[in-house]
Amino acid sequence: MHSRRPRRQAILASQSIEPDQGVAVTHFKKFLLASLFAAAPAVGFAADLETSPAPAPAGGWLVTIGLGPEALTSFPGAKTYRVWPTGTLAWRGPNEPPPFSAPDDGFGVALLDLGWLKAGPVGRVLPRRGLSNGNGNFYGLANVNWTLELGGFVEGWISEHLRTRLEVRQGVNGHDGLDANVSIDAIERIGPYTLSLGPRLQLGNTRFMSAYFSVTPAEAFANGNVYPYQAYGGVESFGGLAAIKYDITPSWSVTGFGGYNRLMNSAAESPIPNRLGSLNEFAGGVIVAYSFNFGGF
Repeated sequence: MHSRRPRRQAILASQSIEPDQGVAVTHFKKFLLASLFAAAPAVGFAADLETSPAPAPAGGWLVTIGLGPEALTSFPGAKTYRVWPTGTLAWRGPNEPPPFSAPDDGFGVALLDLGWLKAGPVGRVLPRRGLSNGNGNFYGLANVNWTLELGGFVEGWISEHLRTRLEVRQGVNGHDGLDANVSIDAIERIGPYTLSLGPRLQLGNTRFMSAYFSVTPAEAFANGNVYPYQAYGGVESFGGLAAIKYDITPSWSVTGFGGYNRLMNSAAESPIPNRLGSLNEFAGGVIVAYSFNFGGF
């Protein structure tokens, strides 16, 4: 059974902080190179610094806050990319070990924490689909407003090195659909490094899939490059995510991550990704985090 995990924690990973302030990126490789150059000085400097675990505070909480840039597909089915802020937020007690979170975890609070099993509410934000950010070829298709999704998560630790997580969320605006993520992460800690790697499965109901992949006859006529199509619920995409975290000092850390997903089934059969966008979805970014002792109000 997995060792005792933090009893109170919140994680914000790979979620938009400003959903309408994305910048189109047409050369994804350039972003990854820029991210590596941004992270390299911190990693190089870390070679001369102590990397032992942070000392436990006498009281209160040990809070971790992280921020950084992420590049990802502008919206499901698009071929352009946008860069926006992503981050992490977590807290733990004086004698609790640092919690693990994948960069693509939703913002969740573990109300149930048995160590090997956690559950609680979760949320995330999806970007707006429109003609901005280099997506003018979507002319004539209905816009999809940015979406706040709220739901719950269940996280199970099969062993100390293997985590499974399920998130199910309902869109309260925007696409108004129901979607879910299934993730498995193999985790290995080697000194100051924490490595994680695992598959990702994205699902959506018919309302969710239809918002991004269906085409009405009127939309097909207005756009001229697509034909009428009705999407249906099921598996939307399958792929994977890899991340590496480096503890620079007891208070500072840097995490680099990258992932790939391929549209499947109804989403892959739609004329939207095939004629206007792409079946391939990449993501990557860097998060710099700082931990400090918070004694309370």
